[in-house]
Amino acid sequence: MSASSRPRLLVTGATGGMGAATCVAAIAQGYDLLLADLNSEKLEAFAQQCRDQGAAADWVVVDVTNEEHVAALVAKAQDGRLDGIVHTVGLSPTMASGERIIDVDLIGYISALEALRPTLSSGSCAVCIASMSAHMVPPNPQIEAVLANPLAPDLLQRVAELPGTPLSDPNAAYPYSKKALIQYVEGRAMAWGREGKRLVTISPGLIDTAMGKQEEANDGGANYARMEPLISLQRHGQAEEIAGAAMFLVSRQASYVTGCDILVDGGFVGSMRQMQRQA
Repeated sequence: MSASSRPRLLVTGATGGMGAATCVAAIAQGYDLLLADLNSEKLEAFAQQCRDQGAAADWVVVDVTNEEHVAALVAKAQDGRLDGIVHTVGLSPTMASGERIIDVDLIGYISALEALRPTLSSGSCAVCIASMSAHMVPPNPQIEAVLANPLAPDLLQRVAELPGTPLSDPNAAYPYSKKALIQYVEGRAMAWGREGKRLVTISPGLIDTAMGKQEEANDGGANYARMEPLISLQRHGQAEEIAGAAMFLVSRQASYVTGCDILVDGGFVGSMRQMQRQA
């Protein structure tokens, strides 16, 4: 067991834009770290950077769709106190097929989250990264009913059997998987709360990360150009701003915040809804 008296935070997707920014913010607040991501070389290099800044930092290679990887992560999480999780792992629409996005962003994501729940100390919080796109897709009772049980063993089969296979399109699979994540967190907060643990989502807007830039470039920037006028703050967000929200949520200052989604989108969704009301 770790002998450190410092709080310890698990960050998945730790070498990505939001994950790395969260690690930097956590170190500044006195946390030690457990890092999880796919690439061992990037993890080792980033872990050393964290150590150079004064934090203890362990790392584990994790594909959340791989049960053995998740088991190894749980074992490492048990090697000491775990005071919070910031779960940033995920694929965006340009990165994978619709099926793979559902498998990673919903099934694997939640499977890992629930496997880690027993390792969290009482009073701790898991922060899940959703997306403002979850607030943009139209209601679809058929899709939402299928995704409502993300741990069902036949979920991918049921997704494939949806009429017209709408979730084969990554641009549909991504927002509906994030919407299902938000709804899952709302529904599971009671069970987590009985253990003295909190569970929340953050829905980022247009954020300047490598993943965000890849999405922006996909259609020459046309989709982003359509959305940008609705951002109240008239700019893209920074990874550090997502990290700041995440670190607040894992802190004691947010001890009464659970079972909800926090929009960190520069006001986009509010502007969109106002425009829809006025239409």
